Amino acid sequence: MKYRFLIALCLAFGSYAMGQNITNVAFTRVDKEVTITYDLSRNANIRVCVSIDGGRYYGDYIQNMSGDVGKNVKAGKDKKIIVYDLPDLRFIPYEPDSTGYNAADTVIRFSVEVDDGSVDIKLNGMKFRMMPVPGGTFTMGCTRPGSAKHNYEAEFPVHKVTVDTFYMGKFEVTQRLWKEVMGNNPSRWTYNDSLPVEQVSWNDAQMFIARLSQMTGYRFRLPTEAEWEFAARGGNNSRNCVFPGQDGDPGAVAWYGMNSGNITHPVGQKKPNELGLHDMAGNVWEWCSDWYDAYTAETQTNPRGPKHGENRILRGGCLNSPSWGCTVSDRSWYLPDHGYGFHGFRLVLDSVEEPEEE
Repeated sequence: MKYRFLIALCLAFGSYAMGQNITNVAFTRVDKEVTITYDLSRNANIRVCVSIDGGRYYGDYIQNMSGDVGKNVKAGKDKKIIVYDLPDLRFIPYEPDSTGYNAADTVIRFSVEVDDGSVDIKLNGMKFRMMPVPGGTFTMGCTRPGSAKHNYEAEFPVHKVTVDTFYMGKFEVTQRLWKEVMGNNPSRWTYNDSLPVEQVSWNDAQMFIARLSQMTGYRFRLPTEAEWEFAARGGNNSRNCVFPGQDGDPGAVAWYGMNSGNITHPVGQKKPNELGLHDMAGNVWEWCSDWYDAYTAETQTNPRGPKHGENRILRGGCLNSPSWGCTVSDRSWYLPDHGYGFHGFRLVLDSVEEPEEE
């Protein structure tokens, strides 16, 4: 006899749907065979991974599946994926009661996701996600003067910039990731491991990046200011919004002075922008690699800022910023050896090719 996890129980016991395109995920386990069902609102590439510890850690994406999975899955209801003899489940007892309910299955969760080209980087018992940002050309600086209450001289003149493809962290670096790498937590607000790390100087971020790169084999870095703004605007998918993915009230995409309660909040609670990046406005300021300098009208390709300077660039606004401090063009800067209370950062990779094992 089989038992199907009901849709109402999916988030608690069964499966986790990534994004609004996928809903009503459930699974049925009959001995070695698992059937996953879900609804899909638009055509998409689909991938699946599984957790056997209640969702704390998800393994690699499952390779041997059949049904509505992989490339070009058509939208519709009751989409079905079949998985047989999944190695992760071999140690989960299958002893259903007379109703077909198998108590051991409550630790199993399937994550059914739209394959957006993102890559999960594994570090010990955790993972963090890097989102693709295909290269392109955009107008940098304040392209909509007057759309925010204030614009500053540092946002002008606007100028054309081209950047190459890169990968950017879906979220700001969290306290959990910082502690995993550094073994400490400099943050003021520490009530949740998913909070962005803060009170971090530019120099602190460089130390973290060096250690993380050594631990994973990937060559992480901070974004350039141009890369940051291109990504905040939504890259090639940009709708030319004032805030990252949003016009009008920034509250839908940002924890800022009008809604934060003067504390940081766990990453990913606000709507993402056009590239699927969360918290590109508000929560904490994000360090960029560049020294600060005034803009020029010159067209540039992959600009990296001046070779020398006094202050490093910060972008995105923070938990106590006014709305105009959260625009995609707003700029700030600070001394690189000072870890002010609202300063954090986000990671960038040029390539996500897996490093060779030594």
